[in-house]
Order: sequence, then C-alpha cells, then structure tokens
Amino acid sequence: MHITYEPQPAPGAVDFLTEAINQEAHSLGIEEPTESFGFFIRDAAGTIVAGCNGALIYGSIYTDQLWVARAFRGQGLGKQLMEKVHELGRLKQCAHATVCTMSFQNAKAFYKKLGYSVDFARPRYRNNSQCFFLSKTLLEEDHTKEVPSVKSSKSTSGNR
Repeated sequence: MHITYEPQPAPGAVDFLTEAINQEAHSLGIEEPTESFGFFIRDAAGTIVAGCNGALIYGSIYTDQLWVARAFRGQGLGKQLMEKVHELGRLKQCAHATVCTMSFQNAKAFYKKLGYSVDFARPRYRNNSQCFFLSKTLLEEDHTKEVPSVKSSKSTSGNR
C-alpha cells in the first residue's frame, strides 16, 4: 500500500469515499446518505455569474462555497442563493445550516443578516486572518435520530 497526493482528485474517487462513508453510517442506523448540492445563476449566455455548493450531512446542510462575480455583487444574488440553500435544508429536514468564512472575505456581516451566528473563530491563518464558523437554526424541532452506540471489543480500564 502507498499514499498518493492528488491535487485534483477524480470525481469517481471522491464519490467512492462518500459512498463508503454512507454505507458505514447506514450500518450504524443513519438512513439518509450525505449528498452534494449546487445552485447556480447564469447569464443569458450560460456563464455562471454566481453560485454555491455544499453537502447535506446527517441532518445539517453545509455551504462550502458561495461566490458572486464582482460585476453582480450588491444585487441580492448571494442572498437568493442562500435562501435556496435554506429551502433545501428545510425540505430535507435539516435542523441547521452551517458555513465558514475567512475574515478577509468580509462576509461575516452578510451571514449575520441571514440569521447566522458565530459558533467560534479559529485564528492563525495566513496574514493574521481568522476562520469564522457560523450556524443558523432551520427547524425549531429536533428532527435528529439517535444513533445506536457502537460497543468496542477492547476492554477498558475504568480510568476516565
């Protein structure tokens, strides 16, 4: 066996990992698989001028990337995209939405206007920047399902 570094992994390899994780989660009682999503806004020529992508992960919807072309910023496209994310999250019974953003992107206020709150900030990124981890409640009721605990075959010493 050996480890390979793949700066642009083939979609099939990433899909393999996702499917393997979904199968393992299913064996632990989690019925719904993780799945990717994307929303895009295109101009009349079909060029993407804004978009976002992320994943539905076990009762949460995570937005990994949100981007709006400079010429289209300030027109509400980012808000429209995030509203679609929240709509999808509610449709899929996600309890909350999550996102992270870097301090140099100046997007924290944007997410706060959408109802997100900062869960924590991690410092020590390049140029003294921080990464903000934010979340927003989508469903007031807890729609999470309890996952059965997995018993270890190793003995424990009782020291905790």
